[in-house]
Amino acid sequence: MNYLAVRKSFLFMIVGLSVFILYLYFFAGFDKILALMQKINQSEFILFFSLTAVAMLLSLFFTSMAWYELLKTFSINISPRKAFLYNWVGNFVDLVIPCETVCGEIARLSLVYDEVKEDFGKTVASVVSLRIITTVAILGVLTIGSVSIILNSQTNSIIIDVLIITLVLSIIQAAVLLYVAIKAKASKRLSNILAKFARIFVGKHFNADDLQKRTEKNLAVFHQGFETLRRNPRYIIKPLIYSTLGWLFQILVYYLVFYALGFRNLAFGLVILVASITLYIQGLSAAFSVGIVEITMATLYASSGIPTAIGGAATAMIRIMIFWFQILIGFIIIQWIGAKKLLSSTPPPSVTSSDPSITEKTTE
Repeated sequence: MNYLAVRKSFLFMIVGLSVFILYLYFFAGFDKILALMQKINQSEFILFFSLTAVAMLLSLFFTSMAWYELLKTFSINISPRKAFLYNWVGNFVDLVIPCETVCGEIARLSLVYDEVKEDFGKTVASVVSLRIITTVAILGVLTIGSVSIILNSQTNSIIIDVLIITLVLSIIQAAVLLYVAIKAKASKRLSNILAKFARIFVGKHFNADDLQKRTEKNLAVFHQGFETLRRNPRYIIKPLIYSTLGWLFQILVYYLVFYALGFRNLAFGLVILVASITLYIQGLSAAFSVGIVEITMATLYASSGIPTAIGGAATAMIRIMIFWFQILIGFIIIQWIGAKKLLSSTPPPSVTSSDPSITEKTTE
């Protein structure tokens, strides 16, 4: 990662966080939040908020296991521990660099390829297959949550409108991914569409033809990789189960935070909706999502009848666990992986030995 890009990303995070703090000050009220924190049961707060970290770790564990199973399917041999670490690094990059989850996928690909030095196409296939399976798992849970919201006669109309938009976007995303994965000619069609958009919006300053060729090639790899799973559908079962469990444990984080604040009357459909919107905004804008996501979450909670102090405090705590916790641990893992590689690398022969004969043999 470019240092300047990361530094700018953190600058945007600080700005967004400042905007959210101002939102809490004017709309929720620090005095109300402080009064809430003084009234809650402190032992319950510590217990449930500690469990959010456990739920977040389990969420990332099951997501990593889904990827690990796919890597095994494509005969890429890395340990579950490394799959977990590399997946967390990919999440860190996704959260920090605004490039619509692509940078995180590249990070995972680079780490795995550097580890096994095998067919790069297989690694790509594992990552894109995981993207499809995760999208399908999220869409399935979102659909169940949508039914519970729609059947609830007391649901605010704003919540229903946002739900419909989110559901439609999720279906479109899943349909496009499956279309590219199943149809062999889809890569050429989509690359043509992207090239046309590039010519319209960017003009002559951008090489649209080069974009078209590279996109077509990458989408073709996408399709070829998924062919293995399409011919052997049983290989999808485990990753799909693990992805669903990972998504459910992330949703559990929301429940545990509200339980920590002493709020028990939380609708399942609302949690699914807020979690889905958070995921989409975060995926599209990464560091730029700080502030936008928090205000959206707090507004949705307020629209559903949750007191502003509880909604604001819950939003801050959820984002600490889902966003900042992942960034902190991801940064530590990146530093650890880098230090480990540096320490395990073999120094040049001229440094390890003063015997000229050894240096001669090594040079030869």
